[in-house]
Amino acid sequence: MNQKLQIEGWVRKEVLDFKPYTPGEQPSLSAETIKLNTNENPYPPSPKIKECMDSIFETGLLRKYPNYHSVGLQTAISKEYNLTPDQILVTNGSDEALRLLFQAVVGPGDVVVSPDPSYSYYPVMTDQVMVGAKFQSIPLLPNYHFDMETLRRVQGKLLCFAHPNAPTGILEPKEEIKNLCKTFSGIVLCDEAYIDFSPNGSSLVDEIKNFPNLVVSRTFSKSYALAGLRVGYLMGNSDLIGLIRKLKDSYNVGILEQKIAEISFLDKEYFEEKRKLVIEERSSLKGELEALGFFVLPSETNFLFCKPNAGISPESIYQKLKERQILIRYFSTGISREFIRITVGTKTENERLLLEISNILKEKP
Repeated sequence: MNQKLQIEGWVRKEVLDFKPYTPGEQPSLSAETIKLNTNENPYPPSPKIKECMDSIFETGLLRKYPNYHSVGLQTAISKEYNLTPDQILVTNGSDEALRLLFQAVVGPGDVVVSPDPSYSYYPVMTDQVMVGAKFQSIPLLPNYHFDMETLRRVQGKLLCFAHPNAPTGILEPKEEIKNLCKTFSGIVLCDEAYIDFSPNGSSLVDEIKNFPNLVVSRTFSKSYALAGLRVGYLMGNSDLIGLIRKLKDSYNVGILEQKIAEISFLDKEYFEEKRKLVIEERSSLKGELEALGFFVLPSETNFLFCKPNAGISPESIYQKLKERQILIRYFSTGISREFIRITVGTKTENERLLLEISNILKEKP
């Protein structure tokens, strides 16, 4: 028997048919490469991390298992958002938080609802639970906002969206999101991966007490510059979080991850300094791209969703920048195929990006 066929016979059919998530390119980078494709923070994390790491090595803590609940980080988060620790589940990146939520909530034949486009992992996770759940996408309005009227009418087990949205960068009004929590019959996932780049008060965390069906996810990958560490968390009703917690790995977040994330979370002064720098550079980059003829959606994230003028395709700009060792993101489906997504870099990185885009525009026929 053919070895491949034999192996396929041992594996579930759902795995054979499953199409995994496609992340942004993570190639081997040279010193000249400017990486603006996966919304990483252009600035380093808190300098207080080094002292914390040295202490962990010196005391030999790495030979011991980490705290099962990430209690230090869990406590810090609970105090910040006026929640109880049992309302918080610390996870191996926010993707684990989302996967555990899907696993706990989505059953055979259930419907997962999401605006389209939003985080492209949502339909993948719907298939990933392998129970025959259905994914229902609701196209954005012509102004690239959520179709709130349709979302209020639709029925499903789980409604999920990024807030502010990705890849558009648009922040929906808080009252509109609250109305979705009131009208939707199932769980509402408010994925706040980029919320720290939005105006203060935009988060739905303070609404958890009012809506038992609301869960909010966060990550340390973006605003805390810890994408390489993999730490996230889920917040919600304590009973719901308690049930989801039953599904996590015993020691899902390591000692280094817990302590580094906690130190970063508590270093408010450094966090605010770098957050403001990203927001300032975002505004400057948007203006410069518009001066080059791009249509740029308003963004409350650390990236910009941009459409070039007719005459040069977004895919062509993506490819030509890649040849110049500048990585941005291009999605080839739906409305996204008309746009490129650019992560906000440092001032130097943004200046180089703009120079190369200007050169590319001059080259076009």
